[in-house]
Amino acid sequence: MFRLLPSIFASLLLYGCTGTTPSTFVTLENGAFVENDEPYFPLAINYIADLQWNDTACWAASCRNYERADRFRFNTRDSSLMQIEGEFTLIKRMGFNTVRIVGIASDLVFPPGNDTLHLQGRFGMGDDSLYTFAGDHEQRYLRAIDELLQVAERTKLKVILLVRLVPGEKPYEDHLVRLADRFRDRPALLAYDLFNEPLYFDMPHHRPKTEVHEVVKRWRQLVKEHAPHQLVTIGLVGVPEVFAWDPNILDVDFISFHPYEYEPEQVRNEIRWYGQHVDKPWIIGETAIPADNDSVLYADQLAFARKTLDQTLACGGIGYSWWQFKDVHWGRFHADHMGVVDRAGWTEAGPGMPPIEGTVKPVVEAFTSFDRNTDHGTCVKLPNYYNFSSLHEAKLTGRLVDQDRRPIEGGVVLGWNEHWTRSYYTISKADGSFDLFGDFRFHHWMASATRYSMVRGDCRPNAFLTRADSVPAYYLGDLVLDPLRFAH
Repeated sequence: MFRLLPSIFASLLLYGCTGTTPSTFVTLENGAFVENDEPYFPLAINYIADLQWNDTACWAASCRNYERADRFRFNTRDSSLMQIEGEFTLIKRMGFNTVRIVGIASDLVFPPGNDTLHLQGRFGMGDDSLYTFAGDHEQRYLRAIDELLQVAERTKLKVILLVRLVPGEKPYEDHLVRLADRFRDRPALLAYDLFNEPLYFDMPHHRPKTEVHEVVKRWRQLVKEHAPHQLVTIGLVGVPEVFAWDPNILDVDFISFHPYEYEPEQVRNEIRWYGQHVDKPWIIGETAIPADNDSVLYADQLAFARKTLDQTLACGGIGYSWWQFKDVHWGRFHADHMGVVDRAGWTEAGPGMPPIEGTVKPVVEAFTSFDRNTDHGTCVKLPNYYNFSSLHEAKLTGRLVDQDRRPIEGGVVLGWNEHWTRSYYTISKADGSFDLFGDFRFHHWMASATRYSMVRGDCRPNAFLTRADSVPAYYLGDLVLDPLRFAH
């Protein structure tokens, strides 16, 4: 008599015989997330998970920088996982339904002079250490990720898992395959985030778009072969990625943007650009402003969260993520105070769970009260959309056009100072024209648009002209951008 093994029978019950994605996984339908045939809007918090070791095991641990002492409060598997469960319970209570997990699956390196991929971990309460991603260490590591996913499952949170891939480096791809094979049947794992902020971390800078397209296509194929039901994304800095990691040429399920407020209203202005010029589904994968209720008021942080959430929904975004869970002490105000939990006092997590160091900030009100079905207004075009900081010391001016001299709207022009240490960018208008303003005379520039080539050049310092508006201007004329054949 034919008999189904229990594991096979369970698989058939879960997946059926059609090869379609089970409804328990989050999918994309008509450009929106769906779970169990219902709309799903990822409202996420970024959470750093460390890897802690002893002589016989490793396990997931809450980031040691989330503690006031900047060291682990717990140094056993069970106590560390209970701490994470308490923090995830609080995260769920604060209105979030998703965690983007950073660190534990992305902190991999090649030590100098070594061609074996290593995991970064912490041995007990001692210094950071490196462990080869092979043999027993590999199995212990995969078990640690598994246990972390189990905590997310128990607290009913979805996970976007940041991994590390490097173009042309196969060992990183092998690491991804190990993860994908192990967790392919886990609906809690919503997506793999394949690369964090290539503008900063891809080498060489400004990789040709054709190469970027092929690299990402290969990465997506790997995931779909080994984990067909999980989604893939890439975390882009924002608008300036268009020069290489152009969002519309990336073969991913959705784009994750990381806009920050380096200039006034930069985030809402960038979100407008995403809504106008990005055809792929997109979410906000990181954003925040710092607040300590002294230099920056908590009320300002709350207002920022509400405004950017509204702008995301109004401009067509399908998810939103805050950076990050807790304040840290990394030594810079901007990075130290972005958390939704500060470093003072204590917060109860739940029965039987260790209390959480820190107090919940008022910014959480934006997430506990969030309702995607209410009116979020229109996709606002702010008065400073083309000149965030209202600068007028000097400018680059010209027009972006295609091969037929037709204007390109939404193109990006970026200019630097002489030593490449400061830069500004602007967007081209409907007629293709642009005026890039700065508080210094530009020495270098480049221009591109989504699905078009990139051009670049330098400015002659003595060629700036001052006319009626009294702003020294360097005239670039018509900059011709070639369409990318594979992207049109």
